[in-house]
Amino acid sequence: MTELVLVELEEGIGELVLNRPARRNSLIGPMVNELAEGLRSLSSNADCNVIIIRGNEGYFCAGLDLKAFAEDPPPAWRAHFNNDWLNFHNDIFNCPKPVLGALEGFAIAGGSALAFACDFLVVGKNSFLHVAEVEKGLKAPINTAWLSIRFSYACALKILVQGQRYYGDELVDLGIADRCVEEVDVLQATRELGRRLAGFDPGVVQSMKRSLCRAKGLDNFLTIVEKISR
Repeated sequence: MTELVLVELEEGIGELVLNRPARRNSLIGPMVNELAEGLRSLSSNADCNVIIIRGNEGYFCAGLDLKAFAEDPPPAWRAHFNNDWLNFHNDIFNCPKPVLGALEGFAIAGGSALAFACDFLVVGKNSFLHVAEVEKGLKAPINTAWLSIRFSYACALKILVQGQRYYGDELVDLGIADRCVEEVDVLQATRELGRRLAGFDPGVVQSMKRSLCRAKGLDNFLTIVEKISR
């Protein structure tokens, strides 16, 4: 059986690779479980100083696999998918190591939440991020949580309520992406940033990350999502 998530580690940089390119790396329950397991493995590995999240074959993540969710009879994992997905984001929130995202192609709905979860994001010029839930009359609690944690009210409102696609340079201008490069250079640029961060004292980097969260009063991702969902 094909692995839904590839876990790689080289020279202090761990990578979580979404590996369903035929479905544009869209999310299903088993994939989320593998992401969570891979994140735990890299987070606890003393040889890993930085974690990169990316999608295989040029696609970051198309969000939930609606075709899989609509199967009849429903897959067993569907009953607990929401909790599994939320807990995975809580694990990212609590990850002591810097998490980088390599946004190639697109990050849509649940995929955009995964992009927002990254501490630093590199995006391709023609790649886009789309919080699409408002177009379907749905709330987006995890997207909302990350936007409220990381960005200004004005930026978060724009992205959530307007429901537009935002491309590479726009994402940099909004402060969502740290760098915009040509599509073919996204992974290389992300790894270059990863190598730079991995070269610093990991204890200092992790302490800075924890201290910033404490200073902003950010101590529990689950509580933030619970407040948003009321």
